[in-house]
Amino acid sequence: MTSQAAEAQARKDSAQEMLDRVRRHQGAGRIEAAGALLDQMLAEFGEMPRIVHYKGLNEAMSGKLEAGEALIRQGLDKAPDDPVQRVDLGVLLARSGRLDEAVDHFRTAVEAAPNFELAHSNLGGALVLQKNFAEAIRHLERAIELDGRLFDAHTNLGLAFMQTHRPAQAVDVLYKALAIDPLSVRAHVQLSGALYRSERHDAAEHHARKALELQPDAIEAYFHLGNALGSAGRMDEAAEALLRVAGQAPMGLQALSRLVHMRKTTEGAPELALLDSYAGFADKLAEEGRATLHFAFGKAMDDLGRYDNAFAHFDKANAISKSLYPFDAQAYVERAERLRALASPALIARCSGGGVTDIAPIFITGMPRSGTTLMDQMFSRHPKVTAGGELRAFPVAMQRNTRLRQALEETLDEAELTADDFDRLGEDYMDAVRAEGIRSEHVSDKMPSNYLYAGLVALALPRAKVLFLRRHPLDCLLSNYFQHFGQNQPASTDFKNLGVTWREFDRMVHHWSEVIPERVRVVNYEDVVADAEGQMRAILDFAGLEWDAQVLDHRASSRQVNTASLAQVREPIYSRAVARWENYAPHLAPLARELRDHLSPEDLAKCGVA
Repeated sequence: MTSQAAEAQARKDSAQEMLDRVRRHQGAGRIEAAGALLDQMLAEFGEMPRIVHYKGLNEAMSGKLEAGEALIRQGLDKAPDDPVQRVDLGVLLARSGRLDEAVDHFRTAVEAAPNFELAHSNLGGALVLQKNFAEAIRHLERAIELDGRLFDAHTNLGLAFMQTHRPAQAVDVLYKALAIDPLSVRAHVQLSGALYRSERHDAAEHHARKALELQPDAIEAYFHLGNALGSAGRMDEAAEALLRVAGQAPMGLQALSRLVHMRKTTEGAPELALLDSYAGFADKLAEEGRATLHFAFGKAMDDLGRYDNAFAHFDKANAISKSLYPFDAQAYVERAERLRALASPALIARCSGGGVTDIAPIFITGMPRSGTTLMDQMFSRHPKVTAGGELRAFPVAMQRNTRLRQALEETLDEAELTADDFDRLGEDYMDAVRAEGIRSEHVSDKMPSNYLYAGLVALALPRAKVLFLRRHPLDCLLSNYFQHFGQNQPASTDFKNLGVTWREFDRMVHHWSEVIPERVRVVNYEDVVADAEGQMRAILDFAGLEWDAQVLDHRASSRQVNTASLAQVREPIYSRAVARWENYAPHLAPLARELRDHLSPEDLAKCGVA
């Protein structure tokens, strides 16, 4: 080596040693020391790209984001293909709220260095913020594949799974995050929420309490703790936890709403004062927040018997929700019609004899608020049944089956469908159920909208039975109108749309009762609350299960509840919800007109409809 080359190498080694010291200073939070060393390096070595880069990082760490950005851009001008600087610039831009620009730089870094784990991780995290969850999941999974110790990649992936209704997968990845950092409050809080959504409430409580041990003022942990305790029937403890949150941003209103819907509001209850407090600055809330407030107010007023006041709040709440979550009634009707046409008697006759027989699910279907949760609870107490709750297994299985989707969309002639297609549909359903940790032969699946698929269920799952829960339409639909379903049930915000969904449900019940009578059974909510034992004896016999008196014991439930019915299922079966609509009859003329053919003359008259 020439003396000139040796001198250059020594200069390079010296610069690297000093950069290593800079990184150690920055990592320890010694920003001033790092800055002084960087200034020394700039004087000694000039504006080398990496030195300028680290100077930019140091400026950003000291709160000078604009100066930091300018310096990193200067470094990139000298080394435009450097993925590390691209990622760091993206991080600064994201911190400054310029998320679209950040994503562009993260993408460039991924393209330049496909195996750069931090590029994938940061891109995935930014895409989560953009609500582009499908792409986010791909990049976050790739980041973890490249480096399984990336904590942020795990927590962001957990969030993406939660936002795409995959709580079981969120739980798995968040346990891995905790293995990386067992003392992370963030991971314990997220895991508590995912466990709650997975109806593992004891574990959810544990991780919420662990987060509070680590950080006693962790507001979100109190929120998840309150949810878990409420779903376990420990209402007083739940209320105490939620009240810790109810007056504090950013989750205060959400916690207050949860508390109001969890228990009956009484005169002088602290929730009333909190509702009034939020009402004082309602005009400053986002639309979703104002809808949440009015739904909570409506529930509280209903509890107090102030029905006109309650209805006014529900009207306001639904007007806001309707603007946020529009409902395409025509598309809904067309899809329902297509599902009836697809599962024709001819198709059922031609493709019967296949499907998966390893599992005997009981599908508990119906309009929301029709008694599906009550029925699911009773099944959950039977020693041979595992309650799955609102499983997304059948819609997921349908989505996985390209040929069935094509037939539904009429791009594939249904005559081309064979028994093999339904074998696969059944297998995919069972795989989705098993992915939820359910191994039993008998599982109750209470996703209400599964009534749409009854014909396909009959082909894919020959041992399945389908219950259609019916309730007086005014009671059922009014209860829908009073619930804040958001995007999960957009039809509930409007009486006309509620009428559309009810009529389609009614058509489905009659259609499947004629096409597959041996596989379906209509259950009236009012009959169940009037004679629970008689009804359940008949229903269990229909499902191929022996009678067990535990199904009637509300204290013996094996399943905790996350739905809007969580408070009710902790009580003995009651009939006070029957004919509840009569409290609101003066307001129900528009709904009664939509349901004219389904109501008695007496009911129409009570609503003022001739």
